[in-house]
Parts: sequence; C-alpha cells; structure tokens
Amino acid sequence: MLNKTTVQTTAALTLAAMLAGCATAPMHPNGVRQDNSQYPQAADADPCSVGTTAAAGAAVGALLGALVSGKNGALKGAAIGGGLAAAGCLAFNVNSRQTKTAAQADRDYIRARGSLPREPQVVSYTPQLSAGTVKRGQPFKVTSVVELVNGSAQNVTDVREELVVLDPQGQPFKSGSKELSSTSKSGGRFENSFELTLPPGVSQGVYGVKTNLYVNGKLAATRDMRTQLVILDTDHKAPQLALR
Repeated sequence: MLNKTTVQTTAALTLAAMLAGCATAPMHPNGVRQDNSQYPQAADADPCSVGTTAAAGAAVGALLGALVSGKNGALKGAAIGGGLAAAGCLAFNVNSRQTKTAAQADRDYIRARGSLPREPQVVSYTPQLSAGTVKRGQPFKVTSVVELVNGSAQNVTDVREELVVLDPQGQPFKSGSKELSSTSKSGGRFENSFELTLPPGVSQGVYGVKTNLYVNGKLAATRDMRTQLVILDTDHKAPQLALR
C-alpha cells in the first residue's frame, strides 16, 4: 500500500506532466507553429481541449484517489483531477458554415472584375470580437466572414483559419485552428467562429488576438486585434476585455 506522501507526490508529478502537454509549441512571428505539420495544430487535436484535459485529469484523479480511499476516493479524485486539468488550459470551441457556394463567389468576382485570378484569392476577410467586454473565466467569441474565389489555374482545395492569443509580452501562449468547412473543399463565403475562455488565473494586461487564414496550405491573410485590453473590475476580482 502506498503511503499518503507517495500518492501526493505521484499526483503532482502526473498532473504536471499532463498539463505540460498544453504548452504552446514555438511559433514564428506570424503565429505559425514551428513543427513538422503543414498547418497549425487543429482545435480538435488540441491536447488542451476541455474534453481531453478534463477526461485525462479525471482518470488520473480517480486512480490516485482509489489508491488512498477506495471507491469514494476515486469519485472525489476524478472531480478534482478533471477540474485541475481544465483550469490549466484555454478552452476553444469552433463552428463554421458556408453561406455562398464557390460557383456563386466565382460568378460575382467575374461580373465585377472580368475574369478570375490565376491563383485562388481572398476577396474579403473580416474577423471581429463579438463582445466589447469579457470577464476573465467567462467565454467570448471571435467571429469572421471569409470570401474567396478559385483561380483559373488552381482551385481552392483547403481553407483553414487559426486563432492565436498573445500574452501581455506579445508572445503566443495559446492557439487553435479549424478547417472552414469539412464538407466543401472549395471557395465561397464562410462564417467561422472561435469561442474561448481565458483561464481564471490569467494575469491582467494587454492581450493580443491574431487570426491567420491559410488557403491550400499557404498563409493568405492575417488580422491583428491587439487593441483589446484586459483591465481589473472595480471590485478588483475579475479583469475585463475591453476596447482601448
């Protein structure tokens, strides 16, 4: 039977190792991960997603709790472990839908400009925050509208948007990305949204929000929303994300 000190040490080391998987990989200044993948890490593959971390934390907590107190300890450990794991992460939820087909976008472009460009082209890209004030620990949303057309020599085969959150020092500390449409590998107009939550323990300061748009594996557009400011509430308990 393991003594209490051994179990506590094991728990701390296990949770620390698990949360280490949530650290953001090194990035280029434009927010692209410096790894061997073609794209930044997809949101559904994020080891820091709420479901992944909570489940892993709960499993670890249950195991360690059972070693100490049997069934009751397992239940308590699962709850505590899940909470600790999720607290160390920035949660992302993403949604996207296509609102104009590729044929419609191409037709509108040709009508306005005479012919399609040789390579796929982003016609418009407008991300924005859905709310002017967001409290720490509560979700906020970044939405974007993207329209792009096929090229005469190359069609659009893949479109992915990445969201990067920058800490007060301007360094990326969390990112997530998503293919704009899982059913249509084409151009057109898309509405995409990221819903995320700053961890309750985040420090106050200026937090940048950057979006990157990739078309056929290449960075096609980027937008920087560094004008967002995290400030303390009047009760000095929760910061707000507000326009400068």
